[in-house]
Amino acid sequence: MPCCSYFTVESEDEVIVDICEVCFWQYDVAAHNKPERNMGANYISLNQARENYKKFEVCKIEFKANVRKPLEAELPENNKD
Repeated sequence: MPCCSYFTVESEDEVIVDICEVCFWQYDVAAHNKPERNMGANYISLNQARENYKKFEVCKIEFKANVRKPLEAELPENNKD
């Protein structure tokens, strides 16, 4: 996932509406292409969401109750091809 860097999307078909259970970022191709802009479904820039994740472990603090820790299978070191 572009915000938290965990592998929470299993299929390219899911990315249209998928919301990450680890950071609560909704996958948004437009926002991913312009990470400095506040646009799209998340109503926050991807860059700001990343900073928030580093501080609060969630893209926006108001979603803190909706997230979980990443599963072992979602860790970057377990997804190297």
